[in-house]
Amino acid sequence: MRLNYKNYTVIIILVLALSLMAGCASQTPYFKLDNSLQNDIKNFSGFQYVPLSRLCDVYGFECQWDSYIKTAILRKGSHKIVIRTDSDRVLVDGSIKKASRPVLLDTGAVYVPISFVREDLAQLIKSAPIEKPPVLEEVRKYSIKTIVLDPGHGGKDPGAIGRRGHLKEKDVTLRLARKIKDVLEASGVRVIMTRDSDVFIPLPKRADIANKSGADLFVSVHINASRSRLMRGFECYHLSNATDDNARVLEAFEDSSLRMGEGAEAEHSSQLDKALWDMALTENRLESAELASYVCDSVDQSFTISNKGIKSARFYVLKHTHIPAVLLEAGYISNRYEEAKLKDPSFIDKLASAIGGGILKYKREYERTEGFTKK
Repeated sequence: MRLNYKNYTVIIILVLALSLMAGCASQTPYFKLDNSLQNDIKNFSGFQYVPLSRLCDVYGFECQWDSYIKTAILRKGSHKIVIRTDSDRVLVDGSIKKASRPVLLDTGAVYVPISFVREDLAQLIKSAPIEKPPVLEEVRKYSIKTIVLDPGHGGKDPGAIGRRGHLKEKDVTLRLARKIKDVLEASGVRVIMTRDSDVFIPLPKRADIANKSGADLFVSVHINASRSRLMRGFECYHLSNATDDNARVLEAFEDSSLRMGEGAEAEHSSQLDKALWDMALTENRLESAELASYVCDSVDQSFTISNKGIKSARFYVLKHTHIPAVLLEAGYISNRYEEAKLKDPSFIDKLASAIGGGILKYKREYERTEGFTKK
């Protein structure tokens, strides 16, 4: 077949038309902001932003603001968005999105780039909340049914060892966790153990068990140790930066079993910036601090052991567990008096009752106040 000039022209036109049609089909339809937001638009360095508070009002997002780490959690129906000021990373339903510009904080107000609203939030804005019976939704959202207990160390990792009786931390944590399990199960709570025998479980695997379990809380059980034989008492840690030198030393010791993983590579936060970790953990941090408070109060009232109170650190299992989590240091095995107590079955029973009682009180208050929103 011989093609002339007219044939070439027709072919070129058809190719261009098909290309344009394919391009249009692949592009997200342009999203026009609600007219009521036009007066709220503000320019920063030549880029348009809209106040987060107005965005939430107009499009029906619920917003929770954490001023401590300058992070906001937005909800609409089943959707959840987490943003942090001065960061261009945003979590949308658990997926990482990169905005063209960072979220800003100006004179006390949070501003979101309009480009991000149009490109990434448009579908969430236009989607209606999932219809669910109110009572069923409340039960689902504000109930604690399953708890993961994590007895520290195990197998080839003995943990700390007592100086007098050579008591091993791995044995005490397992006995104590089993007793706490009994207390919780007696009240109808389902308990998952990361280990229920003397086996070594790498730290990444412990966090993975918690994250895949569908549990509501994570409690890691440990026994402390110190170079000073005078150190004693109960401590409860939640996730945050280490507050003192002792906490930093303890972080290093408890995380040292990462080196025993034999091929199990730890998923460190180097993949994401620090801001993104804080964003992902904001809500859990607040609930974890509440849980630590209830456990410490219960231990304090039981008079079983001196209480050194609530502390914070960035333990691996806390940092990589995506539910509210605490780490207990139930006495000092390096202190001869507390080592002797930790050998006593009746002391373990009393301590487990106090710890379990604190967890159950947290559960009751969490459910009664709908996530501590109606105190």
